[in-house]
Amino acid sequence: MHTLKNIIYKYHENIVFTYLLLYGLTFLIDIKINFLTTAFVLNIIFCIFLRKKQPLYLNYTNEFKYFIITVVFFFILTCLSTIIAGGSLSEYKSRLISPVLGLLIFLILPMNKKRILLLFLSFAIPLSINALFVIYQFYQGDIGRPTGFSNHHYMMLAVTNTLILPIMLSLGLHKSQLSSKLKIIFLLLFLVNIPAIIFENTRIIWIELAIILPFIILSCIKSKIKAFSAIILLLICIVSFFAISPSSINRFSGISDTDYKNQSNYERILMWQSASEMFMDYPIAGVGIGNYHEQYMNNYRSPLSREDQAHPHNVLLTFLSETGILGTLGYLLLFIYLYYYTIKNYIVKKDVFSLAFLSCLLAFSINSLTDSIFCQIGYRGNTSLFWIITTMYFILNNHLITFKQKD
Repeated sequence: MHTLKNIIYKYHENIVFTYLLLYGLTFLIDIKINFLTTAFVLNIIFCIFLRKKQPLYLNYTNEFKYFIITVVFFFILTCLSTIIAGGSLSEYKSRLISPVLGLLIFLILPMNKKRILLLFLSFAIPLSINALFVIYQFYQGDIGRPTGFSNHHYMMLAVTNTLILPIMLSLGLHKSQLSSKLKIIFLLLFLVNIPAIIFENTRIIWIELAIILPFIILSCIKSKIKAFSAIILLLICIVSFFAISPSSINRFSGISDTDYKNQSNYERILMWQSASEMFMDYPIAGVGIGNYHEQYMNNYRSPLSREDQAHPHNVLLTFLSETGILGTLGYLLLFIYLYYYTIKNYIVKKDVFSLAFLSCLLAFSINSLTDSIFCQIGYRGNTSLFWIITTMYFILNNHLITFKQKD
């Protein structure tokens, strides 16, 4: 028993990190074991029983302290609005509190650059394998919304693309200190996903990547001739994949169509109007987290609406309608600080990790315009991934260091 304890003591960090890798590798499939929660609980147990001689310590800069303050304000204000509005505290916990394990686990698990890259690959590789399966499904005749082997909703897959693909391209193109082999791997993984995101037929992904990808290429390639050549080459590839997918062309042609016949677009306009009216009626604390659907269906649904929706398909309007000014202020403070912190770092350093996270943040914000992808029903995994990526960025900038005190 003593020997087993010594073995666990020696390798407990690797055990916890292995569970994190398993979380990344199984992110796209619905399994009963939540590896993120398991990793967190195991690490707590190890901290209590195995680290008496080597307790954990945190070193953090003011930048990380300000980030934590904005996170705390976010949770306090949204919780306060939930209590005032008579919202569901259990849904508040499920949607907002549970995913933040993606941040908290790094406060009690020492991480370094190698581990962070391995963890990111644990998300990127399955996503790319899934992309190959999406391509296979397309050639087998699935021209609707193929999701590969993922058994999650196609919009969750779309948000995963939003968070991962900009980072892939940034790491693959930037003249950083990453090894050439690793850059090639990231580029290949990115390229595999290009036809898949066309065939998956999620329009907001096309819009955000049309904005973000040229930004990344122009930021990474100093020669403007080479940069524009790369953009044109990528555009030719994208147009080629559209050309063999009539369903994608049809989806693309309807992006700006707000006619009643275009149900998806027209329905969003109706939902945005309903959510705005809901906020105007309950401006301070909203209708309460968990109460949107009942209020929408009973009091605010337009007679022209043809769908039963649980959220207004816009993150800002979701917070305004459910949490009012109180919760929305917390949400805005959080993202304003993240943009300020990231842009400041990128201007000063021009480093690959700042570019990658800034691109990810921009893509996430654009996606938030047409869907409720942050702290919402069905997107808990994406919210966890957002916290994971955000915290890893602070670690890579040496603004958070978790370490053990040596004897």
